[in-house]
Amino acid sequence: MDKRRRMGESCIHGIALIISNTKFENQKDDRHGGEKDEPALEALFTTLGYKVVLLKNLRGAQIKRAVQIVTGHEDGEMKTSRDQDIFSTLFKDKLLVSSEDDSFVLCLMSHGKKNVVLGTDEEEFKIDDIFHIVGPCKELLNKPKMVFIQACRGDATPDSAKAVTHPDDFLFSFATFIGHAAFRDEGYGSWYVRALSSIFESGYKMKDLESMVTEVHDEVRKKHEKPPRQVPEKGGTPRYKVYFDLKK
Repeated sequence: MDKRRRMGESCIHGIALIISNTKFENQKDDRHGGEKDEPALEALFTTLGYKVVLLKNLRGAQIKRAVQIVTGHEDGEMKTSRDQDIFSTLFKDKLLVSSEDDSFVLCLMSHGKKNVVLGTDEEEFKIDDIFHIVGPCKELLNKPKMVFIQACRGDATPDSAKAVTHPDDFLFSFATFIGHAAFRDEGYGSWYVRALSSIFESGYKMKDLESMVTEVHDEVRKKHEKPPRQVPEKGGTPRYKVYFDLKK
């Protein structure tokens, strides 16, 4: 059995949903420098062949609703005027997962805790909800589902990391090990997103997804060997080696 999976021949692999929270209702919690990560990820996933959807400054419930809408679990009814402003474009421009898609990418950038990402209202979006929402999507059955999370998962800085596992066809890449902090620079953005963009852009024509994710994690870990340290974590059980380059 061929354990390689190369993306299809179409120009678009699927949707890359990027949710970036930098402005919070409590202004003291604003993520200064987080806005630097947005163009980096937009450019990266456009290069990789995705239709990029960037949504900014969502409350906790809106994070969940955004993932639900894009993966076909919600209709077009807008519950509030704020929802109308944020989500109407998804339906108008058909920025939704379809059966023609090869895969799905979700990027979450915000504050976080142990197993949650925070909305701008401090309401929690549970990471486990990603499995419950994205997993049953029939258009993505047996297709790679990639999740990249730039958020703190606690306040400590680790000395080591321990792997976790997740359901089939998911690959999770966390900026930091559970229970610990993820760092960013106001001038150039987060350590993790900077490494992710650089390594994927230089390697996607030759290397598979998991190899590049491992390099990203090594880069973050080795670059910051002295305190404060950051050790990323990978989880998931992809059944194939995933390649992005269409030409091979």
